[in-house]
Amino acid sequence: MKRLLVILPAFTLASCAMMNINSHRMKAAQRKMLDTRKLQQAGQWDEALAMAERMHSSVSKSVASAPRQKSAAGAMVDLQPLLAAWEGGSYAALKSALQKKDAKSATAAFTALRQQCVSCHASLGKTQVQVSEIP
Repeated sequence: MKRLLVILPAFTLASCAMMNINSHRMKAAQRKMLDTRKLQQAGQWDEALAMAERMHSSVSKSVASAPRQKSAAGAMVDLQPLLAAWEGGSYAALKSALQKKDAKSATAAFTALRQQCVSCHASLGKTQVQVSEIP
């Protein structure tokens, strides 16, 4: 019983720390998304592509560290299919637009990318998490 009393707080702290790390990574991903857009709009296509890849890294590390999360409603949500859809959908479209230096396609891809972020957060019931509008 004493062991349980020692292990339980440690587990709780570790769980909280993981959530804080993921929160930090997702906030970093949002900053990187906005930075990618600013770079793209400034015509710095190669830098925008590099920043988009850093954004992807932040998002994928978050999902890898906690691939299944409990939603606000209590259901377990597997984030891996959502990540795969994001990677193969709007993120792939953004990378392609940046590689082609296509401003019109980039604008559409940013809009779709943001919408997928909002949808993922909504699936977890995290409607308080706001994803910045893309300028």
